[in-house]
Amino acid sequence: MNKLFAASLLAAGLAFASAAQAAPTLLNVSYDVMRDFYKDYNSAFQKHWKAEKNEDVTVQMSFGGSSKQARSVIDGLPADVITMNMATDINALADNGGLVPKDWVTRLPNNSAPFT
Repeated sequence: MNKLFAASLLAAGLAFASAAQAAPTLLNVSYDVMRDFYKDYNSAFQKHWKAEKNEDVTVQMSFGGSSKQARSVIDGLPADVITMNMATDINALADNGGLVPKDWVTRLPNNSAPFT
């Protein structure tokens, strides 16, 4: 019985250690036109992350129409990064759950739209 208990503890500890050491994963929810851009950008970002943090990072992507993507995030898709191409979609994110500051349009000089 003690061997079974010890083996169970070891297995649980190894599973926990593996999960704790897993590379972080980021989800970027974006409009479809950006697919080719992010193919190149994500590779450069991953190299930068590795150089800065000395760890790997996984970047997952979700592409679709801007309004559909905004709706998915409003409905609970756990995005780490959101790239939209229409101000109305960014406003929807601000108006529905405060996912973006309501004053987002005034946060940069000349009411510039931020871009990643």
